[in-house]
Amino acid sequence: MTSITREIYKGFFKPFLVLLFVGFSSVSFGQEASGNSAGSSPADEMDIFGLGVGYGGGLGGPGVSYSLLPNYSGTTSPGFMLSYEHKFAKQFGIGASFSVASASYTGNNIPYNIIDPFGKPLGSGNLNNKVNATYLGLASRPLYHFKGSDKFDPYGGLIFGFTFTSMSSSTTTNQGTYNSHEFYPGILFGVVAGGRYAVSKKILIWLELSYSGMPDYLANIGVAYKLTRF
Repeated sequence: MTSITREIYKGFFKPFLVLLFVGFSSVSFGQEASGNSAGSSPADEMDIFGLGVGYGGGLGGPGVSYSLLPNYSGTTSPGFMLSYEHKFAKQFGIGASFSVASASYTGNNIPYNIIDPFGKPLGSGNLNNKVNATYLGLASRPLYHFKGSDKFDPYGGLIFGFTFTSMSSSTTTNQGTYNSHEFYPGILFGVVAGGRYAVSKKILIWLELSYSGMPDYLANIGVAYKLTRF
């Protein structure tokens, strides 16, 4: 395990695993409490695995907010998300998600000036800049399910976890080409509201509106598979 990988594990993945452990512990406690007070049965529980794609969010992570600058153009990929939820006591759920997206920007003929700390000009000219970035998100998702129907299951909840941005840049000036690579960890926190529609006993179509910063998008749609019945 490299030093960078070790630091990522200690600073981000380890706390994330702790959050999941606490969440699943609360699931077990909730199951016992609901079983004692409300008489819940195994039929009230289910495990749901989802795969989706996101639209409409845009990516503005550190060093990649170039869509607002002149002379820059680029593209952002759809955001892809894998999700898991354990639903219990009919109304509650705890889960996790993994999301990934990428962006690519190019700036051409951008004027620049170099001056020293005393204001003396050292150089000027035009530069070309190419930036590629990949965004990863790991999050836990406590959810509350509202009253729906046999076919439709509406819900809302919170999103909290960590983001990881890997960015590479190539800048060409009159003096030559300079390459760089940077890594930005961050915090992922937000809200989500959505619903699942059952097209069969096992297959669901889901739609979510959410905001939690990059790499999540404002709208996600996908398919899900459940292991038990509503």
